[in-house]
Amino acid sequence: MLDTRTRSEFLALTGTRSATLDQRVKVGEAAFALGVERPAHIGEYLLLDAVAMILASMINRFTGLELKRAADIVRTHWDDWLLLLTRAERFHSEQFVCIAWSLDRTAPPHVAMGEASDIDKALPAGETAPCLIPMRLLLRCLRGNAATAGIELPERLTIAPDEPGYAQWRRQIEDYQQAAGMRSAKAKLAPA
Repeated sequence: MLDTRTRSEFLALTGTRSATLDQRVKVGEAAFALGVERPAHIGEYLLLDAVAMILASMINRFTGLELKRAADIVRTHWDDWLLLLTRAERFHSEQFVCIAWSLDRTAPPHVAMGEASDIDKALPAGETAPCLIPMRLLLRCLRGNAATAGIELPERLTIAPDEPGYAQWRRQIEDYQQAAGMRSAKAKLAPA
């Protein structure tokens, strides 16, 4: 089941002020889970949205990539980092999100995900300055913020493909994406 949280819990989990979140949403610098631009319901956030926001912030801070571009990467590659999160919660091998710049900094960065050996194979020749963001570090940040705020989190945030309930969880993700898309479309059609 998709775990939802209130706005105040979401702000505490991400370490974000309310006005900052509103501004980031307005200018496209907010990263939400499952590829959506805004939550499906006002004032209700997925626990995975907190993961997405923290990941975008880490990409921004660790690589120097603008926050808007970092948020775009998180939204575009949502299924990839969700799989990494699933692996990080279950396996001992570290899982990474890698942002690698070519010598030409005007070109978009290359994004690779997986274990270090997977990333090494995925990076094209000539890429320099790869920045690896460990998913376990992201989880420690999320759980640390939760502990500081007194918010209880489930043992696992995801369901693995070989676990009971996975098909239902993926259907809930699809339903959530549709609800978030319909909400955005309705908001755009509303008269000013």
